[in-house]
Amino acid sequence: MAPSIIRASDDDEARGGSGRAERRETVPVVEEGLEVGKREVATGGVRVTSSVSERPVEQTVTLREEHVEAERKRADRVLSPEEADAAFEEKTVEVMGTSEEAVVRKEAHVVGEVSVGRRVEEREETVRDTVRRSEVEVEEVGAASGERK
Repeated sequence: MAPSIIRASDDDEARGGSGRAERRETVPVVEEGLEVGKREVATGGVRVTSSVSERPVEQTVTLREEHVEAERKRADRVLSPEEADAAFEEKTVEVMGTSEEAVVRKEAHVVGEVSVGRRVEEREETVRDTVRRSEVEVEEVGAASGERK
């Protein structure tokens, strides 16, 4: 890149009154520095989704059922005096039937687990880059001819 040259113009000299204008230019010396920091970025992860499915199951069980029956039949026999006394007493006889019905109980069991977590590792990384610095050279230039001394 070619250096830029700043010169005072003839108008500047005419305004001075003394035949010589004074103009100052400042050229900064600039230097870049390198500052390395760090930031956290997402690198991916795991999504665990739990869903419920149903499936029909079948199991056969044998159930017992009782039926109560009353049957009348003709009879013809002679009772002893003790049997006759007992036969003429009032009484009630109840016979109950029973039946079995299926009882279902469900029990949940854990049969597996998925564990989700993070494992942290540290590493060192060397950062390489380029920084800039401006260099400023000062040369005297002859006023009449514009030549360098």
